[in-house]
Amino acid sequence: MKQIFFFIGSVVLAQEFVLEEIKNIEDSALLSRVEKEQSSSKVKSEDIEKYLIKSTTDLVKYFPNLKIYAQGSDTFPLVSFRGISSPDYYSSVLGVYVDGIPQSPNFLIQNLSDIEDIVLINGSEGLLYGENAPLGLISITTKNPMQKNYAYLGLQASVLQEDINAQVGWNLIKDKLWGKIHFRYLRDNGFIKDPITNKMLNYSDSFVMGTSLYYQATENILLNANYSFYKTFSRKDFFLTQSQIDNLKLPSNEGISWEDFSSGIQDKILNKTPYIDLYAHHLSLKMDYFMNNSTLSIVSALQKNNTLANSYPGIYVKDEKNDGYYYDTTQIIGEAKLQTNYKNGMESLLGIYYKYLVIDNGMKDVPTEVLGYSGNWDAKEDVNTAAIFANISIPFKKWVLHTGLRYQLFHNFIISKHPPVTDILPYQDSEFFHAINPRISLFYHFKPYSNFFVELSNSTKPGGFSKFPFADTDTIPYYSEQIYSIEVGNKTFLLNNHLKFKSAFYGILRTNTQSYVGVGYYKSIKNIGNAYAMGLDLEISYTGRYFNFFTNLNIGTSKFFNGGKNKGSITILGKVGEYDLSNLRPKFSPVLSFDTGFDIFLFKKQRHLLILSILSHFTSLYYLDDFNREKELIQKAFVLLDAALSYEFGKKYQVALFCQNLTDTRYITTALWNEKGKAFVVGNPVNIGVKFLVNY
Repeated sequence: MKQIFFFIGSVVLAQEFVLEEIKNIEDSALLSRVEKEQSSSKVKSEDIEKYLIKSTTDLVKYFPNLKIYAQGSDTFPLVSFRGISSPDYYSSVLGVYVDGIPQSPNFLIQNLSDIEDIVLINGSEGLLYGENAPLGLISITTKNPMQKNYAYLGLQASVLQEDINAQVGWNLIKDKLWGKIHFRYLRDNGFIKDPITNKMLNYSDSFVMGTSLYYQATENILLNANYSFYKTFSRKDFFLTQSQIDNLKLPSNEGISWEDFSSGIQDKILNKTPYIDLYAHHLSLKMDYFMNNSTLSIVSALQKNNTLANSYPGIYVKDEKNDGYYYDTTQIIGEAKLQTNYKNGMESLLGIYYKYLVIDNGMKDVPTEVLGYSGNWDAKEDVNTAAIFANISIPFKKWVLHTGLRYQLFHNFIISKHPPVTDILPYQDSEFFHAINPRISLFYHFKPYSNFFVELSNSTKPGGFSKFPFADTDTIPYYSEQIYSIEVGNKTFLLNNHLKFKSAFYGILRTNTQSYVGVGYYKSIKNIGNAYAMGLDLEISYTGRYFNFFTNLNIGTSKFFNGGKNKGSITILGKVGEYDLSNLRPKFSPVLSFDTGFDIFLFKKQRHLLILSILSHFTSLYYLDDFNREKELIQKAFVLLDAALSYEFGKKYQVALFCQNLTDTRYITTALWNEKGKAFVVGNPVNIGVKFLVNY
């Protein structure tokens, strides 16, 4: 959901715009028609707090068809949605927005603070936003002090983690100026002990802080300025061998070499000191100009994210502050939107968008010669993106037609002064890409509380250049991937909106698919053949007097087509690697996954409330690699079970006892392999703790 002020002009039709109307309009009334009817799922702030969703990686607790994970390090975030995975960590199949601002590709994994709600928007609806988002996007909306003054403090202590979360939002000058500030510190204690000192090795420290000002300059102009800073130092991406996973213990203090890892040795430490050091600065300015029946919104933003990391098995650097794999991004964004309501109920949206993105990555003093390439290399890509997009909504009796079109132009420029391999000489190149993407959806409201819909769309995942050039084809661009989607569904709200039912059958066809192909560690990006995904998303929720519950379910399949370009070869470091993805299911694409939550009100009287909350996550078998089907790279079906007993009193205070992963299930979050060597990062074991909240 966009920020509240973006849509005020869509629903206020009076000649004069008065501030009191802004403050009293319900959020649902501020949405445009197409946003009200979009295929999406939302998790609200109270559930984010209750289910301990602290990072975008935790969203799988509520959205079972979504997985955001680190490919060896948070520096390299990947996304899997509806069985389709990002080919690399430089561009994603799913966008992440925070208050209308698209996030940098190396900042998809981030801790959450000051959150009002998070919406997972499916498929073609991503075309309504400035940033290209081939399969949809995650829209994160933070709290807004213009709605009401608030103050919040959350404290948590547990075996695995400490958390301090503070937020304040206030009307500073009556009906004129509002401000907010937030701060969150998270300490992950770790669960893998040093065999010599018994200190935890996989710990993490991170904090995020930010501030915003909202200024009502005139009756028609609202200004908003935001700044946030994010810092983390983490050793959480700690690789283990298969034999070390069950008891989470290291057998000795001996470090492994890359040669030993590749030969399959199990009884050594893969990397005792993995790390990621990340900091990010985000600044944005917004203006909303409210006219009689229209709203003009203009946004500009600057984001700078720098990371330095090393987590490879058997690869050790001397200076963690200066040496490692660096992945730095700077992006400047500008967007303008004009949304208009017409007397006959029609709505239109017209937008323009520009982004300048610099991706600067490489290695400094990393001893990777044993892998066959230099540990001092660089590659820098500049990407200019321009887009114009439009949508119109036409109601007719019980029918509503939404149709839109988007044109995008991309210019990519790559330069590598020091390529990682001697087979590639220093080079530079550039390429233009462009795409026209249509969308159309038809809704039938056969009852005020129920509708059916069908959506058709085409989206484009743009081409570019490999940012890790060590295949013989990496000096030339890979090309755009086309994605065609169809979605048929229903939304029904019963019992005065206490019972909600949403369903969506989807089919997705990918052509000229972008994929990482090769053997083991030695892979690079390439356009291959076609792939598809199809399935069902189902959401059922109920809020009642004695209990609440929700179930979000995804059942589906995703595969590469047989033969064609899905079978071939790629040459890396002078070696030809054969690949065949025919009829294979992509990684992280289970056939069945679901999340279920229950809240049982054990005691409810006046200003006292005792609640038992249970959250379960189930996923069936899935693969950890697109190619390798060895049993070690198959994650078997598993269940995660969380529970909490919370006591609310005085309408402002809450204390809770909680337990996460009650069954102490072992599950893999990421895997790396080469020849006989397999390395795994595992999810957190059982965790018990207490939290205390004050909310004014």
